[in-house]
Amino acid sequence: MGSLRGPFFLAPLSISYYNLFMIRSILLFLLTSSLCFGATIAIIDTGFDLDHDYLRPKILKKETDEEAIDYYGWDFFDNSHLKKPVIEDKSSLNEILRYRDLRAKGHKQGLNQDEFEWFKNKSADKSFMEKVRLFKKHSHGTFVAGIALREGENINIFPIRGLNIPNPVVMVEDQSNEGMIPPKGKTPEEKFQDEINQSIERVSKKFSKICRFISNRKIEIVNASYGITYKNIMTKFRERYKEMVGTEIDETKLKIVVDDYFTKLYSRGEKTMKRYSNILFVFSAGNSGLDNDTYHHYPSRIKVDNAITVAAMNGDYLATFSNFGQRFVDIGAPGVAILSLVPKVYSENGTDLYSPSSGTSMAAPYVSNIAAQIKNTNINLNPFQIKKIILETGDMKDHLKTKLSSASIVDNQKALRAALLTKDFKIDQAISLGTSGVVPVEDKISFGIAPALTPEEIQQKVMESFPSVITPQEVEEDSTILEDTTKSSSSSPKNPKTAPPGNSEQLPLGSPSAPEKSSDPAPSNQSEELSQKPSEALPASSSEPQPLLLEGQSQESSPSSPQ
Repeated sequence: MGSLRGPFFLAPLSISYYNLFMIRSILLFLLTSSLCFGATIAIIDTGFDLDHDYLRPKILKKETDEEAIDYYGWDFFDNSHLKKPVIEDKSSLNEILRYRDLRAKGHKQGLNQDEFEWFKNKSADKSFMEKVRLFKKHSHGTFVAGIALREGENINIFPIRGLNIPNPVVMVEDQSNEGMIPPKGKTPEEKFQDEINQSIERVSKKFSKICRFISNRKIEIVNASYGITYKNIMTKFRERYKEMVGTEIDETKLKIVVDDYFTKLYSRGEKTMKRYSNILFVFSAGNSGLDNDTYHHYPSRIKVDNAITVAAMNGDYLATFSNFGQRFVDIGAPGVAILSLVPKVYSENGTDLYSPSSGTSMAAPYVSNIAAQIKNTNINLNPFQIKKIILETGDMKDHLKTKLSSASIVDNQKALRAALLTKDFKIDQAISLGTSGVVPVEDKISFGIAPALTPEEIQQKVMESFPSVITPQEVEEDSTILEDTTKSSSSSPKNPKTAPPGNSEQLPLGSPSAPEKSSDPAPSNQSEELSQKPSEALPASSSEPQPLLLEGQSQESSPSSPQ
């Protein structure tokens, strides 16, 4: 038999360095080829512009096209809800964009006299403020998607919406209540309890169906910028009890009913998430300025190994509207005045528009983006390892030790450095090296991200801008996806309306370095079933509302400790 020739057919003992180099090159090629598909982030949200020329190429296999795929139990809708703007008058749109920009500027650096008076008058105009809220709801999913794609390559998105919402994107068909016969002979109290039980069933089944679909599609990361809040449920149950029974519910009894409602939601949600351990869930912590360890918030209070709950940061400090919790909130990420995309229906001549938003809804996709970059850096990492890297490479702050379980703000550079090192080291060693500074930050490690700032540069940035107060009242939580809503946001941009993306793949969104502010209630995504209203029965939020400052007025003389 003739001998085989060529570098790949040499006898094992005669393998040269050249052969090893070629084999390694081929393996690297195969690995990088597999990355062309990249990690995918499922985004549970509303107001998603499927036709945006920046987002559409990144929607996973365009499976949201109605004609592309037909899955049993799922309907795929076109983008008709965003073919037409909710704000059709151009002058009103310009005023809304200006209002959002001035809100961001006011919390960051202050407004001049003319800007302050204009903003004050608009804030008092109920009709105008309703337009601001409509615009926000119509655009929220687009804002979140832009942040989820803010940096890194080969990241896909997959938009998903729950049942009974007239917006896209993927809708779960739920017949759990069809054919139900109204109970006969039950007391008003029993009917009230039946209604609560049906709500638990609806929320849990929808979440389970969404998870099953995502898992079947091999989607690794879920961004859920929504939530059912304690304040909302207290208010809704109090009102509903009076409607059905005819008397005021005893407050002690109400608390027992609400506690039981959330306990059952947590229990069923935990079972679902453990069943789909192949998915990393990223939740927004909520925008009520409350301690999640004390007050309920679903689903962010579900404590499992494959979930991360994210608070909103204003520079080095917790945003005053952000929920927190030493046990139930894991880490902080930029959440104030974050610049992102506006749906294309609002642009002129095809130009892209950008606008700043604030809330934990913006902080969550910031972390989802990092998780996707980590997954692309080492495709062998599982959700538990990705979570470990994110939490253990964060920038620890003493003042966050009683607020967040990791006491940290997410650190992109260290997380990506550690992820790369996991290819050659065990995860604990990789994290230790990645956070030690021994391994230099290189472009190939950071995937095009600029090298990390030095401690001196970070300190200078912090001292240059002190955080002002954004209250929960300013960043309200809307209900849109499952049953309720929570919001989020991140750090503020320059020139919000017109700044173009830095390149074709990255948006010029804020980094976690300098404290910048703007308050834009970014809508959370949950269903209208239990719309949220603040409950006057709760203690005051972390900070009292403060007006936007005029230029020259002093803000807080130093960053206040996290609220």
